[in-house]
Amino acid sequence: MKIRGSIFCFIIVMVALIVLALWYGKKKPVQVPPIASVETNTVPSQPVSAPVHSTTPSAQVASSMANVSNQPTSPVLTDKVALRQEILQANDADIVFYGRLEDQSGNAVSGAAVNFSIQYENPNARGIQHGQVVSDGNGFFTIAGYKGANLGIMPKKAGYALATTGTSFRYSQISPGYFVPDANNPTVIKMWKLQGTEPLVAINKTFKLPYTDVPIFFDLVTGNVVPAGGDLEVIVTRAPGLITQRRQDHGDWSIKFVPVSGGIIETDYHTSQVTFDAPADGYQDNYFVQMSHDDPAWFDNIQKVFFLTSRNKQVYSKFTLDFKINDDPNGAMYFQFNGVANTNSSRNWEATAPQ
Repeated sequence: MKIRGSIFCFIIVMVALIVLALWYGKKKPVQVPPIASVETNTVPSQPVSAPVHSTTPSAQVASSMANVSNQPTSPVLTDKVALRQEILQANDADIVFYGRLEDQSGNAVSGAAVNFSIQYENPNARGIQHGQVVSDGNGFFTIAGYKGANLGIMPKKAGYALATTGTSFRYSQISPGYFVPDANNPTVIKMWKLQGTEPLVAINKTFKLPYTDVPIFFDLVTGNVVPAGGDLEVIVTRAPGLITQRRQDHGDWSIKFVPVSGGIIETDYHTSQVTFDAPADGYQDNYFVQMSHDDPAWFDNIQKVFFLTSRNKQVYSKFTLDFKINDDPNGAMYFQFNGVANTNSSRNWEATAPQ
């Protein structure tokens, strides 16, 4: 009986297993979607066209950078490239110049060598190109057939000196005011026809003087401070206390230039370098500079260039003056004069002209 019971239990278990097997066999398998980001270190046994990726951090960074490089160009970067191209195109302008050389009397300067230089910068190259043309019998000359951004002109002829300050011309169309040539209105460039040099006295002197509110007289010919007379009287005033650029409350000061028996004209450095004959008129009795503490343009020094006649037109001078007020009331004022003087009652400064 025990054996029959065991056989019966075995049969029941087998039937149950068969039923379960049939039930699972009819159920559809679950599909797991592939994970694209999963990488493996397994090296294929056969060569493949796709590279094998490493799971190291450096490889992941390199892969990310490669993906970034394949992205579309940034709009900002595109704008910068486009702007750069526009600038280069504007700087690659046609260089055409119509000019005429004249002396101080308006006469034509013929047969002069007109040296020129062109600064260029285009998408292909950048640099400076040099050339030369010659003025014709009426002083006319033309420069053409070039491209660039700027043109510089330097005419030369024996017995003449350049007497025009503005010989550089901007052709780049980036900013307004660029040069526009006109064949019917040539640009006049002055050449000074030398009349003969005369002895000149060099003016080159520096003074450090204590502050005083009484006039100071400078003899530019001898380079000395004199009790009276000389060529230039200078009167300085200042507020008490410290006067310095570093203080918010700067302090008032002023300086006045009075020619001794003569007149004064303010000019600029470039004009003074190409002026070989002192002006016959246009002089003022004095020149005054006021520095107020509330002026945004306040400085503790000035740099000026002057034409000066003195001693009843016996002396004609041109010079640069650097002046600095004394910061401390007990400190020294600074004066520096540089230039030339003709002491022969002549307006001739030709000894300073290039020979």
